[in-house]
Amino acid sequence: MNENKLYIAFVWHMHQPYYKDTINNLSLFPWVRLHAIKNYYNMVSILRDFPKIKQTFNLVPSLLMQIEEYLNGTTTDLWLEYTLKKVEDLNENERKFIKDNFFLLNKEKMGFIFDRFKELYDKKLKNEDYSNQDYLDLQVLYNLAWFDPEFREKDEFLRGLCKKGRFFNEEEKVKLIEKQFYIIKNLFSLYKEMQDSGQIEITFSPFFHPILPLLVSTENAKISTPDLPLPSFSFSYPEDAKAQIILGKEYYKKIFSREPIGMWPSEEAVSPEVIVLCSELNIKWIITDEKILGKTIRKEMVRNSNGNILNPEILYKPYRVNINGKEVNVVFRDQFLSDRIGFVYMNMDPYDAAKDLYERIIKIKDRLPMDQSYLLTIALDGENCWEYYDNDGRDFLRHLYTLIEDSNEVETTTVGEFILKNPPKDTLNYIFTGSWINADLTTWIGELEENLAWDYLSLVRAYLERRIKKAYFDKNSLDWKSLWAAEGSDWFWWYGDDQDSGHDEVFDYIFRVHLKNVFKSIDKDYPTFLDFPIVFKNPIWKSREFFIFTPKIDGKVSFQDEWVLSSLNLLEEDGLIKRIYYGYDLENLYIRIDIKNGKASDFFDKGISLKLNFRDYTKEMLSLEISKDNKTSLSEDIFWALDEIFEIRIPLNIVFLHNEKLLLDIQLLKDTKVLESYPKDSKGFMVRKPGFLEELITKLYFQRLNKEKVAVIESFILKRKEGEFYNLYTKVVIENKTFNNNMDLSFSGDIIKVRKIIYLDEFILFLQALRDLNIFLLSNYTIFYPFAYSVKLNNVYILKPKNSMKRFINAYMSKCGGDKNLNIEMEKLGSIEIYGL
Repeated sequence: MNENKLYIAFVWHMHQPYYKDTINNLSLFPWVRLHAIKNYYNMVSILRDFPKIKQTFNLVPSLLMQIEEYLNGTTTDLWLEYTLKKVEDLNENERKFIKDNFFLLNKEKMGFIFDRFKELYDKKLKNEDYSNQDYLDLQVLYNLAWFDPEFREKDEFLRGLCKKGRFFNEEEKVKLIEKQFYIIKNLFSLYKEMQDSGQIEITFSPFFHPILPLLVSTENAKISTPDLPLPSFSFSYPEDAKAQIILGKEYYKKIFSREPIGMWPSEEAVSPEVIVLCSELNIKWIITDEKILGKTIRKEMVRNSNGNILNPEILYKPYRVNINGKEVNVVFRDQFLSDRIGFVYMNMDPYDAAKDLYERIIKIKDRLPMDQSYLLTIALDGENCWEYYDNDGRDFLRHLYTLIEDSNEVETTTVGEFILKNPPKDTLNYIFTGSWINADLTTWIGELEENLAWDYLSLVRAYLERRIKKAYFDKNSLDWKSLWAAEGSDWFWWYGDDQDSGHDEVFDYIFRVHLKNVFKSIDKDYPTFLDFPIVFKNPIWKSREFFIFTPKIDGKVSFQDEWVLSSLNLLEEDGLIKRIYYGYDLENLYIRIDIKNGKASDFFDKGISLKLNFRDYTKEMLSLEISKDNKTSLSEDIFWALDEIFEIRIPLNIVFLHNEKLLLDIQLLKDTKVLESYPKDSKGFMVRKPGFLEELITKLYFQRLNKEKVAVIESFILKRKEGEFYNLYTKVVIENKTFNNNMDLSFSGDIIKVRKIIYLDEFILFLQALRDLNIFLLSNYTIFYPFAYSVKLNNVYILKPKNSMKRFINAYMSKCGGDKNLNIEMEKLGSIEIYGL
């Protein structure tokens, strides 16, 4: 290579999280499809006009898989479904969805280039009704706006739609979507063709874009931020980090028929363990940020007031990183220039912006010594920033590529090609743990929402790991795809206050759906905490665990929050029932049913009756049929009311005879004929017999927003040789106390004493997991706890394990002669006691 030239590697990162609910085969956002017809296409297609320009593209496997799923018909999205539906067939909810969601783009740069689109938007702002033609035009224009503008101009049909501008018809709409899928269908072959020609290099990321250092251990977050509050339950699964890399690598080989040599670690997050993993998996180079280099060599990348780096010979070259003999080449991107493309140049004239970047590159070249070939790495998101440029950034890129092609001083290259011809001369024996954001990991961990999400993930992962080791199910039957999807970075990115998508509650919902699907794959009820939203700004309640409450049974909503503590089940739009609520206190089960249109009493006037069926997993336990003729009661103890809504009170001793959990299904009947059954897509609503544990969870739920109140846990844990941990005794005090994330550990033979303070949100999760999964976590310890029942004595809540566990613990303590340091009464062995409520 010519040492008189500066070589530039542009690395474009193409990524979308795994939006798909695998159970329902529905992508909850349309961004994969819509970006595919814009920047996934035009960022590489533009290079056909610039044969001297070489680029590197990082394609995240979860993005590629979603593109494949669109092509093979195994996924869709509501934006696509409601576009393809004829306007006259749209129901009220679908029309509302279109009006609310078909303006989700950069309206100034993408939408308002069509006069009709702005007209429809103004009409929406004025809350004016839409005609069928309005909806049809919006369906067409929203999809048309997402096309690459150069493709839109070259294609005769699309150009004709742009010229027409309004009064579109159904046939044009269908053909428009066909054009989208024409581009999507040819994407992979376009990238493969350009890679095979040598003009581009394609790299990959770990499959579902996880933060690798945090999968290895959430404790890694403290390396850059020692005082960072961590999740109460530690996550440490380096095998998952390795699996995500292997999966990504294999998927790349499947699509592009060659071995990848480069990898973009998700969010450029690296650590010494990541280097070792990459080396073992034969990855030749990875990319991260300049701040990581500065932290690694303990030398800041100093820039002058114009942003020019003062020590360019340090940054603009690849390094070899060697961790105990495991080596990988690493390039460090220029964050300043990358950010100018991502956040600055869209506000400038396209030519002036291109000229500014080119001149800055020349200044870098002039400051470098002529002792070797140097590499300037400009790396950033390859999709989202162009939405903020005029003409999708095509004018800026064309000017920039022309300046570079015509230059004798700079030349583009791929990262892999440069390293092959210029192996690194400098070796680092360490790399700092962090990401592109401030060289730390705090964007994905440390805030309460983020930590709760890690706790959710930790509990599910620990439960599965224990059951896999015990061979309780075939690990090959597990929906690993959903589990690994939940490990992706994007959910944690949007949790907390540091980032705001405007749709954080949807990302929260997707995260929990992925975890629920894991349990469905092994035919197990998922733990109820997965129904509990982490985001409470605009939480999505599709279903939820109920708390202890007592409504008034009068057929009306007596006050706004009367049923706020109940379970809620939002039902199919095409059904007769709108919502089903159920809940309990310690004496009765309560059920409420809302009819979709009109009052419940009018509905029952039509001769329709209601049937409630309670059963265990094998047989029916209780069946109640309710009709208008039986207006006040079914028996002396069961009472129901019918007016605006239907409400019923059933004593627990009638429902729960011998079972702790039952399944409830609800049928609408007319003349013995079943009109509808609920739930439609599962075996039944699960109803649990309440006890003092549920009362405890309810009290904690009300107090959880008081951040001065914490749970102080002191636990004695028994460790057995086979790696199992058991609870000898745990005392929890709910009190006002300054939160401290540290944990105190002490050891005495096989007994571990743990003292830790956690927030009440996390203690609720602790209790739900204990009840639903028979485990609880303290730091790295997964404690098996087969919960049996709860009692309440003198305002102390006491949880008891099953008798088999009590016998085992008693036998162990008797055999060992007890432990004088424990000072635990024998009758308390195995118990968990909660004070302060």
